[in-house]
Amino acid sequence: MVGLPVIQRLDVDNYGLYPGPEGGTPGLHVEFMPGLTLVLGANGLGKTTLVTLLFRMLTGPFDIPKVSDGEALGNKSPESAEIPRPERRIFAARVVDKAAEALAGLTYTLGTRHIEVTRQVHSLELQSLIVNGVEQESTEERYQDVVQEAAGLAFYGDWILILRHLVFYFEDRRALVWDPVAQSQLLRLLFLNIEESREWSDRERDIFKLDSSVRNLGYMLRKEEKRLATVEASRRPEPELRQQLALLQSVQEEDQERLATLNDQLMLLINDRQRVRVNSLRAEQVQESTMRKVERLQLETIAAAFPGATEAGRYIVGHLLAEDQCITCGTEVPELAESLRERVQHLLCPICGSDGLDVTEGRPTSAAEIAEATERARAASIESAALSGERGDAEAAYSVALAEVTSLTAMIDRRAAEIRDILSRLPPSEHDIHGQVSDLTRMRSRLEVEKHDLTSMRDNFQEFIADVRGRIEQRRDSIKEAFDRFAKGFLVEDCELKWLPKARRIGQSGEQIEMPSFEVDLTGAGFLSPARRSGPEQVSESQREFIDISFRMALMEVAGQAGGTLVIDAPESSLDAVFVTRAADVLTRFSTTHENNRLVVTSNLIDGDLIPKLLGKSGITSSSDPRVVDLLSIAAPTRATRDLDSEYQEIRQRLFSRAAREART
Repeated sequence: MVGLPVIQRLDVDNYGLYPGPEGGTPGLHVEFMPGLTLVLGANGLGKTTLVTLLFRMLTGPFDIPKVSDGEALGNKSPESAEIPRPERRIFAARVVDKAAEALAGLTYTLGTRHIEVTRQVHSLELQSLIVNGVEQESTEERYQDVVQEAAGLAFYGDWILILRHLVFYFEDRRALVWDPVAQSQLLRLLFLNIEESREWSDRERDIFKLDSSVRNLGYMLRKEEKRLATVEASRRPEPELRQQLALLQSVQEEDQERLATLNDQLMLLINDRQRVRVNSLRAEQVQESTMRKVERLQLETIAAAFPGATEAGRYIVGHLLAEDQCITCGTEVPELAESLRERVQHLLCPICGSDGLDVTEGRPTSAAEIAEATERARAASIESAALSGERGDAEAAYSVALAEVTSLTAMIDRRAAEIRDILSRLPPSEHDIHGQVSDLTRMRSRLEVEKHDLTSMRDNFQEFIADVRGRIEQRRDSIKEAFDRFAKGFLVEDCELKWLPKARRIGQSGEQIEMPSFEVDLTGAGFLSPARRSGPEQVSESQREFIDISFRMALMEVAGQAGGTLVIDAPESSLDAVFVTRAADVLTRFSTTHENNRLVVTSNLIDGDLIPKLLGKSGITSSSDPRVVDLLSIAAPTRATRDLDSEYQEIRQRLFSRAAREART
């Protein structure tokens, strides 16, 4: 089971943005208790900076390229990389002294590990690392190893993916429910074991690399072919050996064109072979499933026929039915086995054949049920056999084509040797040109080999995904149930989470592969029943936020057995006033679902309804409550907070008075 971070404490010292309360302890010091923690402030006081600092304390100077800019994960693997130095200095840019002496310390639990990490604020450089009270080597490599092991993840990029798409709900966030690639990656790392998760990523990464190599090699080949054509068009013919060379080169060009055509045909045969193989495998699965049902019905009937018999007796008859073999002497007796099957199918006694058998107790099997199951198994067997034959034909056609390509390639290589021999007796310029021709030939051969390897890798990956997808589907209903609970709390419209694997290419070519993912159906104006909403632009802004938060919380609930942290930056910006109470109820329920859950919410000091209701439902009625991070007293004041201090104080007092009233209701 994957571990999610449970944030416990943050300390920031010597950072000019957070000098600390007047007359109190310098710096910013937050104890994140179970339930709600509110970060309260005003524009320019550092709410988003605080959330970003929490994020960077967990990731260090690493991120998933481009995803950090709010882009979709897209057609790429979630591999972590160091962020550019200018991005590391975002906290230094907020203060005059560039945060030269500032340090930040974060304490959190991850699985069974208690982790304490200290970093320089200006550069994110790791200063100390303590795990379960034991000091560790202060390097990013060691920190990443600790996190991967504690969280049960195969790669550090998976850790960043969890933080970006589950834990932190940034203001510039991208909706996870409408990012199928990020979804499939999260489902992989949350619900497969670490070996399967690593194999998935390794296979996918290898395909991306080889796909890139094929495209680059194809581009280089086309470029060199154009260049060589230009050179050959401008050269003067040599009289010596020209006729023999021209003949060989002419035949060579024809064979190379033929080889290119054969390779194209081979690629079509490979695709057809893969299609037939997939269909055959599916048919075999259906056949196996229907046969298992027939065997189960037969064995249940046998059990009913021998209500007082021992397990051994039932096993002897069951073995005879399943294997056509007498378990006592080992003799093959298909006629006897078929006779027993006929009796079982018609609910006759399997021993004497009489129709006085009573099988009503303990099992509702009927003769029609057994006959129907048998007929389905027979039909599935016929279809499987037909597809197996089609698969054999496809394999044979592929083998013939491959042999022809191999033979022609060998012939071209032998003729190339003859051409090289002739060219060795021609002037150097001729030899150089032929060297380029030979290079192109080798490049073409290499390209075809890589194309073949790429197709094979995609085929194998498709079979791997088909195998492991079932284990993810086992969590499908739990995720949908959790989503329904959260979404019904947020929304009045009917909102349904649908399991809908999404077909996509791995790389920029090849067949599409069905990857695990969910989509959303929602009612609305003009939609009496839930309709598919394929993108965030098809719902309102508040609906988009509610749906995405519901999906994140559902995944965290199903995956995070030890609790987790949800950090929401500025959640009230698009909320309809009517839905504020519903939102407060759902968020409060999430924060108290597990004893370790933490809900961190940032908000400006505004006259909205969500924050008072959240505070009241959490029993927070004063800004002095340790669960309130009051940046109006901790952060360096802006000109606005200085000049309008009395107005800010009045709004704050009004906010907590409303929270107190909510707490009493």
